[in-house]
Amino acid sequence: MGEQRKAHRPAIDAAEYDEAYFLCASEGYREFAASGGRRLGPRFRRALSLADVRPGQRVLDIGCGRGELVFHSALRGARAVGIDYSGTAVAIARQALASHPPDVQERAAFALVDARRLTFADASFDIAFMTDVVEHLHPQELVSVLRETRRVLKPGGRLVVHTSPNRILLDTVYPQYVRRVHQAVAFLSRLSGSQDPVFTWLLPVTPRFPRTQYERVTHVNEQSGPGLIRALTKAGYRVTDVSYWEPPHDCGYCRRYAIRLFLLDAVRYLRPLSYVWPLNILFSNHIWAVARRP
Repeated sequence: MGEQRKAHRPAIDAAEYDEAYFLCASEGYREFAASGGRRLGPRFRRALSLADVRPGQRVLDIGCGRGELVFHSALRGARAVGIDYSGTAVAIARQALASHPPDVQERAAFALVDARRLTFADASFDIAFMTDVVEHLHPQELVSVLRETRRVLKPGGRLVVHTSPNRILLDTVYPQYVRRVHQAVAFLSRLSGSQDPVFTWLLPVTPRFPRTQYERVTHVNEQSGPGLIRALTKAGYRVTDVSYWEPPHDCGYCRRYAIRLFLLDAVRYLRPLSYVWPLNILFSNHIWAVARRP
């Protein structure tokens, strides 16, 4: 019995996703802090655009985090449910929901649910989101979650997936090319006597691209585009669209370096040429997929 319980535990303890993660590290935290989820960052805006949420539809957000996609699906007239296995996430989302208009509150809900064993009826949702979830699931967990999501989608229902980073960029392009550009910039800065320690710090030269502490712990299944397509197809979906994407350039905490980094991107990431196929497969760090339940 003990072994059976152990087998059902998530590979990553939910405690790893603490309040600091959702409010200080997870994508969109600045917009959330400023607006309670009313204002969205570019990643969430793109997810909603791909989903094309309509009034009256039923929407499921898997790994909902703070709940932004649920709020905005409800604002569009859909009935939306956000689930997460982190109690912290559900608490943050419910607290934020209380500040939204009554009609949004009536159409939105959050629940503590293990996505590997969904508690919803078959064919009960029109749209499902999985944004920044795939890379946090071990391969067998991902299979279970994708199959469960397929079960609760209606025939023809859409699944919108976002994952980052792109393994091809970080595991191949970065060590073989990008870091060498960084090394050259650092060398020229030293040679000219104009080296800026902070700017140099923003250009890593380590053999592997540096990860944050959260990424080192929670990113257990980073994807490439072909790998994501295989996972979706294996789970019984028909993949209708795969795209590679970069959000608008934003240095966040290092805005004073934005122009220099933007110009440097023409060399290290071959911008803007790398926004289009086939270079985007190599140089874009965000992967999107839209898949349908047959």
